[in-house]
Amino acid sequence: MGLGVALWLCPKRNTQIYDKINTLQCSLNTLFPDQPPRFEPHITITTNIIIDLDDPQITRDDVDRILSASVVAIRSLPKNHENLIKLSNIDSQRKLFKKLYFQVLRDPNLISFARIIRELFVIIPSDIEKENQKQNPHLYTQDVNGVTIKRKPSKKHKHKEEQLPIKKFDTSHIEAAAAYKAAEWSQQEYDPHLSLVYSNLWPIDNALWRTIKTRISDNLNVESCDDIINTGLGWDGGVLKLVLCEGDVNEWVTLGSVDI
Repeated sequence: MGLGVALWLCPKRNTQIYDKINTLQCSLNTLFPDQPPRFEPHITITTNIIIDLDDPQITRDDVDRILSASVVAIRSLPKNHENLIKLSNIDSQRKLFKKLYFQVLRDPNLISFARIIRELFVIIPSDIEKENQKQNPHLYTQDVNGVTIKRKPSKKHKHKEEQLPIKKFDTSHIEAAAAYKAAEWSQQEYDPHLSLVYSNLWPIDNALWRTIKTRISDNLNVESCDDIINTGLGWDGGVLKLVLCEGDVNEWVTLGSVDI
Protein backbone atom coordinates (compact mmCIF):
# COMPACT_ATOMS: atom_id res chain seq x y z
CA MET A 1 0.00 0.00 0.00
CA GLY A 2 1.28 3.48 -0.87
CA LEU A 3 1.59 6.38 1.52
CA GLY A 4 -1.31 8.34 -0.02
CA VAL A 5 -2.01 11.55 1.88
CA ALA A 6 0.08 11.86 5.04
CA LEU A 7 -0.13 14.21 8.00
CA TRP A 8 3.29 15.60 8.91
CA LEU A 9 4.34 17.46 12.03
CA CYS A 10 7.28 19.70 11.09
CA PRO A 11 9.44 22.06 13.11
CA LYS A 12 8.89 25.68 12.10
CA ARG A 13 11.24 27.13 9.51
CA ASN A 14 14.03 29.43 10.71
CA THR A 15 14.09 27.80 14.13
CA GLN A 16 17.26 26.29 15.58
CA ILE A 17 15.95 22.71 15.41
CA TYR A 18 14.77 23.11 11.80
CA ASP A 19 18.09 24.54 10.66
CA LYS A 20 20.08 21.86 12.50
CA ILE A 21 18.15 18.96 10.98
CA ASN A 22 18.04 20.52 7.52
CA THR A 23 21.82 21.09 7.54
CA LEU A 24 22.39 17.55 8.77
CA GLN A 25 20.18 16.11 6.02
CA CYS A 26 22.12 18.02 3.36
CA SER A 27 25.43 16.81 4.77
CA LEU A 28 24.36 13.15 5.01
CA ASN A 29 22.83 13.13 1.52
CA THR A 30 26.26 13.66 -0.02
CA LEU A 31 27.47 10.36 1.47
CA PHE A 32 25.01 8.26 -0.53
CA PRO A 33 25.85 7.48 -4.17
CA ASP A 34 22.28 7.30 -5.52
CA GLN A 35 21.58 11.04 -5.18
CA PRO A 36 18.84 10.83 -2.51
CA PRO A 37 15.90 13.25 -2.86
CA ARG A 38 15.53 16.25 -0.59
CA PHE A 39 12.58 16.52 1.78
CA GLU A 40 11.53 18.67 4.69
CA PRO A 41 12.29 17.64 8.29
CA HIS A 42 9.13 16.03 9.66
CA ILE A 43 7.48 13.39 11.79
CA THR A 44 4.76 11.40 10.03
CA ILE A 45 1.65 11.21 12.21
CA THR A 46 -0.16 8.84 9.86
CA THR A 47 -0.43 7.96 6.17
CA ASN A 48 -3.39 7.01 3.95
CA ILE A 49 -5.67 9.80 5.11
CA ILE A 50 -8.93 9.72 3.15
CA ILE A 51 -9.36 12.83 1.01
CA ASP A 52 -11.39 13.35 -2.16
CA LEU A 53 -8.78 14.31 -4.76
CA ASP A 54 -11.11 14.33 -7.77
CA ASP A 55 -12.88 17.63 -7.12
CA PRO A 56 -10.60 20.61 -6.27
CA GLN A 57 -13.25 22.34 -4.15
CA ILE A 58 -14.01 19.19 -2.15
CA THR A 59 -10.27 18.60 -1.75
CA ARG A 60 -9.79 22.08 -0.28
CA ASP A 61 -12.75 21.57 2.05
CA ASP A 62 -11.40 18.18 3.20
CA VAL A 63 -7.93 19.62 3.80
CA ASP A 64 -9.27 22.55 5.83
CA ARG A 65 -11.54 20.27 7.86
CA ILE A 66 -8.79 17.76 8.67
CA LEU A 67 -6.18 20.38 9.55
CA SER A 68 -8.65 22.27 11.77
CA ALA A 69 -9.59 19.08 13.62
CA SER A 70 -5.92 18.13 13.96
CA VAL A 71 -5.10 21.47 15.56
CA VAL A 72 -7.95 21.02 18.03
CA ALA A 73 -6.73 17.50 18.83
CA ILE A 74 -3.10 18.47 19.41
CA ARG A 75 -4.05 21.50 21.51
CA SER A 76 -6.28 19.33 23.69
CA LEU A 77 -3.35 17.14 24.77
CA PRO A 78 -2.21 17.45 28.39
CA LYS A 79 0.48 20.11 28.85
CA ASN A 80 2.78 17.75 30.73
CA HIS A 81 5.69 17.70 28.30
CA GLU A 82 8.44 20.14 27.37
CA ASN A 83 8.80 18.79 23.84
CA LEU A 84 6.20 16.60 22.17
CA ILE A 85 8.89 15.43 19.74
CA LYS A 86 12.06 14.08 21.38
CA LEU A 87 14.76 12.64 19.12
CA SER A 88 16.63 9.53 20.20
CA ASN A 89 19.04 7.02 18.64
CA ILE A 90 20.12 6.93 15.02
CA ASP A 91 18.96 3.82 13.18
CA SER A 92 18.68 2.28 9.70
CA GLN A 93 16.48 -0.21 7.86
CA ARG A 94 16.33 -1.68 4.37
CA LYS A 95 13.18 0.35 3.57
CA LEU A 96 13.66 3.43 1.38
CA PHE A 97 11.89 5.77 3.79
CA LYS A 98 13.72 4.41 6.83
CA LYS A 99 17.18 4.19 5.34
CA LEU A 100 18.59 6.54 7.95
CA TYR A 101 16.54 8.12 10.72
CA PHE A 102 16.29 9.32 14.29
CA GLN A 103 14.04 7.27 16.51
CA VAL A 104 11.44 9.41 18.29
CA LEU A 105 10.49 8.69 21.87
CA ARG A 106 6.97 7.32 22.21
CA ASP A 107 5.62 10.18 24.30
CA PRO A 108 2.11 9.17 25.43
CA ASN A 109 0.71 12.46 24.10
CA LEU A 110 2.26 11.90 20.67
CA ILE A 111 0.83 8.38 20.54
CA SER A 112 -2.59 9.66 21.59
CA PHE A 113 -2.54 12.32 18.89
CA ALA A 114 -1.57 9.79 16.20
CA ARG A 115 -4.30 7.41 17.39
CA ILE A 116 -6.97 10.12 17.18
CA ILE A 117 -5.97 11.17 13.65
CA ARG A 118 -5.78 7.56 12.47
CA GLU A 119 -9.22 6.80 13.86
CA LEU A 120 -10.99 9.88 12.49
CA PHE A 121 -9.41 10.27 9.07
CA VAL A 122 -8.15 6.84 8.03
CA ILE A 123 -10.04 4.00 9.69
CA ILE A 124 -13.59 5.38 10.00
CA PRO A 125 -13.90 6.79 6.44
CA SER A 126 -12.16 3.73 4.96
CA ASP A 127 -14.43 1.26 6.77
CA ILE A 128 -17.55 3.27 5.94
CA GLU A 129 -16.54 3.24 2.29
CA LYS A 130 -16.05 -0.55 2.39
CA GLU A 131 -19.51 -0.99 3.90
CA ASN A 132 -21.00 1.33 1.31
CA GLN A 133 -19.51 -0.85 -1.43
CA LYS A 134 -21.38 -3.81 0.06
CA GLN A 135 -24.66 -1.99 0.59
CA ASN A 136 -24.64 0.01 -2.66
CA PRO A 137 -22.58 -1.93 -5.21
CA HIS A 138 -24.30 -0.12 -8.10
CA LEU A 139 -22.45 3.07 -7.12
CA TYR A 140 -19.09 1.45 -7.89
CA THR A 141 -17.18 -0.01 -10.80
CA GLN A 142 -13.67 -1.32 -11.45
CA ASP A 143 -10.81 0.46 -13.17
CA VAL A 144 -8.45 -1.13 -15.71
CA ASN A 145 -6.41 -2.62 -12.85
CA GLY A 146 -9.42 -4.28 -11.27
CA VAL A 147 -9.52 -1.81 -8.38
CA THR A 148 -12.98 -0.87 -7.11
CA ILE A 149 -13.70 2.83 -7.58
CA LYS A 150 -16.74 5.07 -7.26
CA ARG A 151 -18.63 5.70 -10.46
CA LYS A 152 -18.31 9.24 -11.77
CA PRO A 153 -21.58 11.00 -12.61
CA SER A 154 -22.52 10.60 -16.26
CA LYS A 155 -24.06 13.65 -17.91
CA LYS A 156 -25.78 11.44 -20.47
CA HIS A 157 -27.50 9.28 -17.86
CA LYS A 158 -27.56 11.77 -15.01
CA HIS A 159 -31.31 11.72 -14.53
CA LYS A 160 -31.39 7.92 -14.52
CA GLU A 161 -28.57 7.73 -11.95
CA GLU A 162 -30.36 10.15 -9.66
CA GLN A 163 -33.25 7.67 -9.52
CA LEU A 164 -31.02 4.80 -8.38
CA PRO A 165 -31.87 3.81 -4.79
CA ILE A 166 -29.15 4.45 -2.23
CA LYS A 167 -29.34 2.27 0.84
CA LYS A 168 -28.64 4.05 4.12
CA PHE A 169 -26.93 2.15 6.92
CA ASP A 170 -25.98 2.63 10.55
CA THR A 171 -22.31 3.54 11.05
CA SER A 172 -22.25 3.41 14.86
CA HIS A 173 -20.76 -0.08 14.95
CA ILE A 174 -18.06 1.01 12.48
CA GLU A 175 -17.14 4.00 14.60
CA ALA A 176 -17.04 1.90 17.77
CA ALA A 177 -14.75 -0.68 16.14
CA ALA A 178 -12.52 2.10 14.77
CA ALA A 179 -11.53 3.20 18.26
CA TYR A 180 -10.23 -0.28 19.02
CA LYS A 181 -8.45 -0.57 15.65
CA ALA A 182 -6.76 2.81 16.12
CA ALA A 183 -5.60 1.93 19.62
CA GLU A 184 -4.18 -1.36 18.36
CA TRP A 185 -2.43 0.40 15.46
CA SER A 186 -0.91 3.03 17.76
CA GLN A 187 0.61 0.35 20.00
CA GLN A 188 1.65 -2.28 17.48
CA GLU A 189 2.36 -0.46 14.20
CA TYR A 190 2.99 3.23 14.74
CA ASP A 191 6.72 3.90 14.72
CA PRO A 192 7.41 7.63 15.11
CA HIS A 193 10.72 8.64 13.53
CA LEU A 194 12.45 11.50 11.76
CA SER A 195 13.99 10.42 8.47
CA LEU A 196 17.33 11.89 7.46
CA VAL A 197 17.96 10.16 4.12
CA TYR A 198 15.79 8.28 1.61
CA SER A 199 18.03 5.90 -0.32
CA ASN A 200 18.08 2.50 -2.04
CA LEU A 201 21.57 1.78 -0.74
CA TRP A 202 21.70 -1.38 1.37
CA PRO A 203 23.47 -2.49 3.44
CA ILE A 204 25.31 0.46 4.93
CA ASP A 205 28.85 -0.80 5.41
CA ASN A 206 30.93 -0.14 8.52
CA ALA A 207 33.08 2.54 6.91
CA LEU A 208 30.03 4.55 5.83
CA TRP A 209 28.44 4.09 9.25
CA ARG A 210 31.51 5.57 10.92
CA THR A 211 31.40 8.58 8.60
CA ILE A 212 27.66 9.03 9.18
CA LYS A 213 28.06 8.97 12.95
CA THR A 214 30.97 11.40 12.81
CA ARG A 215 28.94 13.90 10.78
CA ILE A 216 25.97 13.59 13.11
CA SER A 217 28.16 14.07 16.19
CA ASP A 218 29.92 17.07 14.67
CA ASN A 219 26.69 18.67 13.48
CA LEU A 220 24.90 18.25 16.78
CA ASN A 221 28.01 18.90 18.87
CA VAL A 222 27.80 15.66 20.84
CA GLU A 223 30.56 13.20 21.71
CA SER A 224 28.61 10.17 20.55
CA CYS A 225 25.41 9.41 18.62
CA ASP A 226 24.36 7.45 21.69
CA ASP A 227 24.15 10.75 23.60
CA ILE A 228 21.49 12.37 21.41
CA ILE A 229 18.65 11.53 23.77
CA ASN A 230 20.45 13.47 26.51
CA THR A 231 20.69 16.64 24.41
CA GLY A 232 16.94 17.26 24.57
CA LEU A 233 16.85 17.61 20.79
CA GLY A 234 13.28 17.99 19.61
CA TRP A 235 10.45 20.47 19.44
CA ASP A 236 6.95 21.31 20.58
CA GLY A 237 4.28 22.88 18.41
CA GLY A 238 5.46 23.39 14.85
CA VAL A 239 3.54 23.08 11.59
CA LEU A 240 0.98 20.46 10.56
CA LYS A 241 1.04 19.62 6.85
CA LEU A 242 -1.09 17.36 4.66
CA VAL A 243 1.17 16.00 1.94
CA LEU A 244 0.18 13.95 -1.10
CA CYS A 245 2.97 11.35 -1.18
CA GLU A 246 2.50 9.85 -4.62
CA GLY A 247 5.11 9.25 -7.32
CA ASP A 248 8.69 10.42 -6.98
CA VAL A 249 9.57 12.12 -3.70
CA ASN A 250 10.43 15.31 -5.59
CA GLU A 251 6.85 15.33 -6.93
CA TRP A 252 5.14 15.17 -3.54
CA VAL A 253 2.63 17.99 -3.07
CA THR A 254 1.72 19.89 0.10
CA LEU A 255 -2.08 20.18 0.04
CA GLY A 256 -2.28 22.48 3.02
CA SER A 257 -0.58 23.49 6.26
CA VAL A 258 -1.32 25.23 9.52
CA ASP A 259 0.88 26.58 12.32
CA ILE A 260 0.22 25.26 15.80
